[in-house]
Amino acid sequence: MSKKYGSFPHRYPRLITRELFDRCQEIRLNRVKMPNKALSKDFIFKGLLRCQNCGCSISAERKIKKSGREFVYYSCTNGKGICKRVYIPEKDLLRPVYEVLERFESITEETQNELVAELRKNTEAEVVFHKAQINRIRGEYEQIKTKDDRLLEAYLDQCITKDIYDKKHQEYADKLQVLNIELSEYTKADHDYQTTIATVLSVARRAKTIFEKSSEVAGKRAFLNYILQNPTVNEKTLGFTLRSPFNLVLKLADCPNLLPGRDSNPRPSR
Repeated sequence: MSKKYGSFPHRYPRLITRELFDRCQEIRLNRVKMPNKALSKDFIFKGLLRCQNCGCSISAERKIKKSGREFVYYSCTNGKGICKRVYIPEKDLLRPVYEVLERFESITEETQNELVAELRKNTEAEVVFHKAQINRIRGEYEQIKTKDDRLLEAYLDQCITKDIYDKKHQEYADKLQVLNIELSEYTKADHDYQTTIATVLSVARRAKTIFEKSSEVAGKRAFLNYILQNPTVNEKTLGFTLRSPFNLVLKLADCPNLLPGRDSNPRPSR
């Protein structure tokens, strides 16, 4: 208690001892620092899926059958209380992913070379592609920068701990660095467009192999996050679109006549 001539202790009886207060503080801080064991488990779709019905996240859990076999199931967290608890096997969610990867795999080397050759001829396609990639990177950069700014505000408002802030801030900083490198590559690659397309096509053709050979779950998840955009679950069905430029690759591979400069209704020569 502050007085005019200095500080004096309160005369009220203490509700708890100083030792008990310090012990409570220690327990409270440890609760923040200690990770939840349930959250430490890794899953292929962890953090990637949203419920199409309510917009809540989709969580995963492991189930061990009597035979000892382990299975992974996903379900809506139902944070808004409007969804039924429906468990979806991970293999069912992976089925449409594999269908797309197999379509990529079916692209022959001849088709790949043909696509690259056609795209090389078309300057307009080159400009559109590069501008789209640069705009995409800049958009993602601004989104992450905004998230980082909000994170700082939350920390300054004491809504989150320093440990949480430091971890998330580093995550955002790493993503921004990657985007900066990617933007730099696309900016200086205007004259190497055909090489870029060839690389993308090569990655697309090997997508299934890359996914299957990723020994770590985190590697599989990172690859899915690299090619899938806005994946959602509707009842027991996984829905998604492909990120650019993989959506363009698949579209052109399925229907090469969509390439600029090609006649979509060619007439037989006389």
